[in-house]
Amino acid sequence: MCTRAQSNIPNGGMMMYELSTRPWLYNLSQQYNMDIVTLNDIPMQEFQKIKDMGFDMVWMMGVWELGQYGLNYDQTNQGLLQHYAQVLPGYTQSDIIGSPYAVTNYTLNTQLGFEQDLINFRKKLNAMGLLLMLDFVPNHTAVDCEWTTTEMDYYIRAPKNIQPPYDPNTYLPSGIAYGSAGWGGGWPDTAQLNIWNPDTMAARINELLTVASFADGIRCDMAYLLLNSLFSQNWGTQLQSWGYTQPDQEWWEIAIDKVKSVYPNIIFLAEVYHPWEEQLQQVGFDYTYDKMLHDYLGGGNMDQVRDWISGHSINFAKHSAHFISNHDEPRGANFFGSWWRSDAAALITYTLPGLRFFWWGDFQGYQNQLDVHLRREESEPAVDTAMVFYQNLTSIISDPVFKFGTFQYLNVSNDDSGSLVAYKWSYQGEKRLCVLNFTGQDASGNIVLDDAEPLNGNDTIAVTDLLSSTTYYRSAEEMRTSGLFVIINSWYGQIFKY
Repeated sequence: MCTRAQSNIPNGGMMMYELSTRPWLYNLSQQYNMDIVTLNDIPMQEFQKIKDMGFDMVWMMGVWELGQYGLNYDQTNQGLLQHYAQVLPGYTQSDIIGSPYAVTNYTLNTQLGFEQDLINFRKKLNAMGLLLMLDFVPNHTAVDCEWTTTEMDYYIRAPKNIQPPYDPNTYLPSGIAYGSAGWGGGWPDTAQLNIWNPDTMAARINELLTVASFADGIRCDMAYLLLNSLFSQNWGTQLQSWGYTQPDQEWWEIAIDKVKSVYPNIIFLAEVYHPWEEQLQQVGFDYTYDKMLHDYLGGGNMDQVRDWISGHSINFAKHSAHFISNHDEPRGANFFGSWWRSDAAALITYTLPGLRFFWWGDFQGYQNQLDVHLRREESEPAVDTAMVFYQNLTSIISDPVFKFGTFQYLNVSNDDSGSLVAYKWSYQGEKRLCVLNFTGQDASGNIVLDDAEPLNGNDTIAVTDLLSSTTYYRSAEEMRTSGLFVIINSWYGQIFKY
């Protein structure tokens, strides 16, 4: 099994901000009333704002070269056109920019500049103290990737005993399969790679090394699909007919080990869904998507939320990527029903150990979806209260105690409604208590804090709620024995410094 490079994975959690690159540049062009099209055009003060909020890393989603095939498909498919009309009434053809996940090759999209521009862009981010994350799409290529004509054996192909014409819902006319997750049909702008072919593996690892040469982190799209058990389940019939057998090792073990032997500090983030998160951590991913907590919060069941937090090891949580939303998910204010419920979910999501994963538009309380094929979403006003909330929250969680500290889950007594969840962080004498209420009713309870110590010899200790900047004075002995008594409003929380 490959060795994870732990040195740059903090004990508490990093903060990462996802930007959809081409739509963000389009948005900046409107803001600045000038053409901002390439990486060189971006005013770097935009990244300084991100850094000043405490972020460690920026994910520039969708920077690689795309083909014409995918764009034509996105501009003509009737199902997609109907969807665009729903999410962006009045859209034009110019708004359709093509899926960033139908990649022809891992060179910078010529719309964004040239290779040296990407190198210089990363250097500028690093000089500001920001890391750069870029995409890798391991499961498939674009249909018009050169390999589909020059290296057909790199792909899953129709079983040998099936003659053309092939099923058009599953295969290209050549017999190469469309990229697929194994459910819900294929992605007709993509071609499915055969990762059990050693030649494919070698070629793809070379591409992964190329991405690593430009980046500090790599987000791997649908990473779990490459696990041998799933790959066999989805493509076993085709693989057997062409004489391929399951490798002894997982693809990711080999690939991550190779990349980290050259770039030991590279950070690997896996898009993955339950129940494959832990398996991908075991094969070497530094972070794995945590959609379970996201969905438990969406369901509003505090027992499930508490069970997730208390039932997983600290190590698992530390290597999980927690989010309110991202480019694949509904906006937080939409998914959770309102911006204030989304903000309440953020209080839990972003105070846990792990990668704190934010999506462009979260801070503004937006509800309208930015479709991955489009350069803009339907315009809506920002919610000032949500923006103030996130300014406050990011300031709190960017403190070293949340990035490097030790996490401990705490029980809440006398919480008859079962509405509260509590835990604390400690680091170099600094302590934080998080008490959160993700329900529609006010709640109260007691939390025992065995490390509550008065500073000046008397029994009084200052307890400051960082969200409201309100300071209370309590008995340290009482906090250690019967516990700190708290009253938490519905859909809210308190983060105490004590």
